[in-house]
Order: sequence, then C-alpha cells, then structure tokens
Amino acid sequence: MFFVELFVSKGALEPEQRRRVARRLGRLGELSDGEPAEGADEVSEMAPRSAAVAAAMFQVVVHEPEIWVAAENLVTPEGPPRCVVRVHVPGPWRKDLSETLVAYATRIIAAEFEDRLRPYREPTVQVHVIGVSEGSIGLRGKVATSNDIVEMLSEPYREDAAEGRALRDPMCGVLVPLEGNTATVELDGELYAFCCAGCRAEFLAKRRKAAARE
Repeated sequence: MFFVELFVSKGALEPEQRRRVARRLGRLGELSDGEPAEGADEVSEMAPRSAAVAAAMFQVVVHEPEIWVAAENLVTPEGPPRCVVRVHVPGPWRKDLSETLVAYATRIIAAEFEDRLRPYREPTVQVHVIGVSEGSIGLRGKVATSNDIVEMLSEPYREDAAEGRALRDPMCGVLVPLEGNTATVELDGELYAFCCAGCRAEFLAKRRKAAARE
C-alpha cells in the first residue's frame, strides 16, 4: 500500500538513528501520532485485522547516497543535513493523503535532529508524495487497483458485515467493525462507521458544505 524511500546525506543521521526513523516511518500509528484529525473529538485507529493487512503492505527502504548536490554545492557531512522522503501510494489516494504524509515524515525525521525546528525553517527535509497510477501496482502476483486494496483491507470483516456487525466507510470504502472504539456518526436516522477519525471528519465537512449550498 505504501512504499517509503528515505534518502539521507552522509553524516546527517547515525546508523541507529536511521534504523529508528525507518521503523517509525513503517508504523501505521505514526500517521496520526495520537492526535485527533481536524474536526474530530478523539483519535480512532484502523480496525486491528485491517491494520494487520495494511502493515503487510507497508515497506521502508533507507538510502545514503555517495554523491549529493544541493543548492549547486556538493553536500558534505560538515554541512547542513539533507533528507528526502518519497512516499508511493495508490494514485487516487494521493491528494487526500498528501498533507498527512508530509506532516508525519517531517515530524519523524525532525525528532532526530539536535535542532528539531530546523526542518520547519529550512528546506533540509523534502517529502514527495507520489501517486502510482492505476494498474501499476502488483500484489500477490497480479495487478492490484486502489479498489482491490480496499477490498483486501475489508476481507477480515466480510463475515461481520454479512451479519450486520460491520459497515462500509462512506469515504474510503473499507469495511469497519461496529466496536466500542469505532468512529461513527448518526445522521437522519442512519448510522455511518469510519475506519479512522480522519475519514469521519472529512465526511462531516463534506456534509456541512453540501448543506450550506442548499
């Protein structure tokens, strides 16, 4: 689902720091960092069985290039650190995920710098969110579209849905179990369930905009 590449200039991060950053970049929980999404009252994590499927599709690779040029100069260990993060996601998801992915990658790398605010003052950390076009992702030996990935995330709760214990998230389409910590909202007598607080906040924002236009 996500393929993350981290390019680090020589001397920017020690080996243990690189390992720590890679592990954090590969954790789904880091995407929210325990903070509620804008417009949400509380944090809601992905359902456990769906999260296990997602984690299996999450990969991180770290590079330390021999040669790096920035601002027309060769980057050296004595100069400012340089990091570039490339996050590859299914194309249709890129726009909605970009802000979250830029924030999470910058935050994780900044935590390793002695001056943690430097990446927010200077362009020492760049994040590129790359949308992989439909038909260009292969999983389990065959092409997987964004819808196919949604169905893979939903598979663990297919039986729950058939028995009325799970609903489909109206924003991302993933099946969500109706459990105590599930993000939900009831509108006009209909119950909606969401894979995370972010999807719920986006859903409510769209409903408010639609109501304002009427």
